[in-house]
Amino acid sequence: MVSLSGLRGQTTHIFPALSKSYYSKMVDNLKKVLESVAAISTVKQATITSIRENSSGKKDVGVEIQWSCFNLAGSEYTHNLSNYIVQDGRIMSYHPAPLSKNVLLRQTSNSGRMTACVMTSDKDKEKEHMMVIKTDGFMITIDLKEIDKHGKVYADEEFSCLEWSPDETTLVYVAEKKQPKPTSFFASFKEGSEDGRGQEFLYRNDWGEQMKGKHQGVVCFLNVNTKELRCHELPDNLCPAQMVWTADGTGVFGVAFESQPFRLGLVYCHNRMSKLFHMDMNGTFTVISEGCSNVRTPRVSPDGKKIAFLRSKVGGPHAKCSQLCLLSWPSKQERIVVDVVEREKRIHDDHLFFGIYTFSGLPRRCWLKDSERLVISTVSHSDIVSCVIHTTDGTIVEMPHVGSHAVTDVFDDYLLVNFSTLAHPNQILLGCVPSKGQEDCIKMNQVTPTREIPNVSSLEYSVWEFVNDTPHPNPKYSDISISLLYYGPVSNTKGASKRPLICWPHGGPHSSSINSYSMAATFFVALGYSVVFVNYRGSIGFGQDGVDSLPGNCGLTDVDDVHKATLNCLKRFSEVLDESKVFLVGGSHGGFLVTHLAAQYPDFYKAVAARNAVTDISAMPAVSDIPDWSFVESGFTYEHDKIPDGATLSRMLEISPISRIDSIKAPILLLVGKNDARVPPSQSLYFHRLLLARGVETKLHLYDDCHPLRKVEVEADCLIHIALWLGKHWTEATE
Repeated sequence: MVSLSGLRGQTTHIFPALSKSYYSKMVDNLKKVLESVAAISTVKQATITSIRENSSGKKDVGVEIQWSCFNLAGSEYTHNLSNYIVQDGRIMSYHPAPLSKNVLLRQTSNSGRMTACVMTSDKDKEKEHMMVIKTDGFMITIDLKEIDKHGKVYADEEFSCLEWSPDETTLVYVAEKKQPKPTSFFASFKEGSEDGRGQEFLYRNDWGEQMKGKHQGVVCFLNVNTKELRCHELPDNLCPAQMVWTADGTGVFGVAFESQPFRLGLVYCHNRMSKLFHMDMNGTFTVISEGCSNVRTPRVSPDGKKIAFLRSKVGGPHAKCSQLCLLSWPSKQERIVVDVVEREKRIHDDHLFFGIYTFSGLPRRCWLKDSERLVISTVSHSDIVSCVIHTTDGTIVEMPHVGSHAVTDVFDDYLLVNFSTLAHPNQILLGCVPSKGQEDCIKMNQVTPTREIPNVSSLEYSVWEFVNDTPHPNPKYSDISISLLYYGPVSNTKGASKRPLICWPHGGPHSSSINSYSMAATFFVALGYSVVFVNYRGSIGFGQDGVDSLPGNCGLTDVDDVHKATLNCLKRFSEVLDESKVFLVGGSHGGFLVTHLAAQYPDFYKAVAARNAVTDISAMPAVSDIPDWSFVESGFTYEHDKIPDGATLSRMLEISPISRIDSIKAPILLLVGKNDARVPPSQSLYFHRLLLARGVETKLHLYDDCHPLRKVEVEADCLIHIALWLGKHWTEATE
């Protein structure tokens, strides 16, 4: 545990006057606090590795957990593997082992006898190879660069897959299509190779933010015994993704993304045109889904006769309520199991269900062994909840939970769940799903122990909702609730000083703040702040009406919702919070909101930290990888060939924070990724210049990173600079 007494000195708050000597001491103490909370690893993946009957006739369940650690000493995320055996309520754990940072993809076969890894080399990061490790001690390595049939293997969360065939002889994955090496016209040309002369400076449209170098993928079948590699390109410039094997192993199902007339940013955007397809081992390609929609994460039932997948409408908001669909195989008959929920729906045991919302799609293994039920996780107001879906009649059974429960794996009716709350770090739970109609009686057992957070009580958070009393421009949406997640003490000890409050709205805007563990929020609570997260109207998890309420009203209803939520929080915890010390932190659309709030309430908020903030929507269509976002959120439709007219640009500018910049008084810290393709750095750089010209106190930090600012050294620098910035102005507000 890190004591904060050294930070407080003789004052009642953390940050006294910033003399040079005290600045050094303060930075050292901030580092200690960050090191303390960074020591709490998070769960990256949890998998059931085996289920075996023991001598007493009960089941032994093997579990493997991949932990991710915010490694400040190494300035990188470090991953390690921990294995457990669950025996009749007893847990046996084995020594954790570090996972090589050279592993791009990793998958164990269903039998557990082989594990395949796509690896890079320490000597040559451009060189990739497949390594197959067998339980008998044998290892196969296949040099993919030497075979030279494709470019880099895709390891992102949108396209990538690494799946074993049922007979465990062949792997399927996605890689970049092989291209001629681009050279100058004056470079030498080797006979027999493809001629890439004159292509040295050719622009190739990729898939945007975090997808640099991904242009055109191919389906790759690799036989690990013969080392034969076959690559198949899809027709019409379609890009393959998310493949899974047919039950008989004669082919795969996958998702094909449309890339014409040009590629739009794909990360966080489940409104892009895609199709479900089947491909046999010879590369014969067939589209098997119907209509014009976004489909993703196909999952084959244990009997091989059904494919479950998610479907969303193309266009409009980037995130929205999805349908759960089922396609019968080989008849290709398609039906909707769970439809879009406009507001709410009564389900089993009178629970309320608000629809399916998930950025990660269906779990890789989600089917129960009866091939009739599957398990999903979805955002429900401020929680992630898990539900069993009966595919025969659409019955939905919500499993009991406190906080957020996200399904990580399902195997032979056993279920792994990642449980956490704002003040409860990730914990893996295991349960066996009961028979139909009894799913809500599931008993979850701990696989990993409860962990405490240094300097933060596990009880210091609260979640509640209210309805904004200001009517929405469309009365249909006026009664949609706004949820708040408060992290900090809920009562004060006698004589204790009141705490400053950080209002932290999420980005998106069609995203959500979830009641799950956050290292960043914990850092600030440990420093003596309280934090409130706001799910304003437009957030996911409140029915499709909640999503639809915001486009055309950005800069208006979302700003008002967040400010009213802040006032609501201050009133609710008036004994704890100091209403004269309220600060703003937000990124992307959250940055849009905090700069708006600073302008619309210039005397209320004392300082602002904005990460990759949208400040001028009218300047976004020409530079962002998602030009459609600017049109949709401003209340217009988007077409690929659309040129915004004067009225459209005027409206975009009118609802942007930059149009209110003359009202800003609060000091503003801008944290910017110079490689951000989503909200390019020009948004913050220009805003920074205008603030300087108006005499507003401002600083800008420019990082070699992209939109999330998630590199370890970058995020650590951001957190400490935000703490210094807010701390300085906390001090000034006290004096």
